[in-house]
Amino acid sequence: MANWLPVVIWYGFICVLSSIPGKTLTTLVPDSNYQFWGHRIAHIIEYGVLGVLVIRAYATPKTKVNVMTILILACFIFLSGALDEWHQSFTPGRSPELIDAIFDTICGTFGMIVYKIRFLW
Repeated sequence: MANWLPVVIWYGFICVLSSIPGKTLTTLVPDSNYQFWGHRIAHIIEYGVLGVLVIRAYATPKTKVNVMTILILACFIFLSGALDEWHQSFTPGRSPELIDAIFDTICGTFGMIVYKIRFLW
């Protein structure tokens, strides 16, 4: 269970970031072009790291991490992203976007694949 603590802490950090009102974000970054790219880069980092932490928590010396394992863990990442998007629906100036949850899943899966290639092969 201790392996999953970093996952919980990181997801809590993602939820804190999702709680920032939209008006505050536009004040920090007024240019819409920077907002778009900043938003994408934030998702890449947040969910790429989450993917790494999830596969790291799951993989033990006795577990075999194959394609099916990564797909199942990707479903976990998708549910995390969807929950985060739902959470944003309660934040002023923010709105949930299915495409963001899908992008989060892609970023998290990429993080898991990079971790597998680097540490589990």
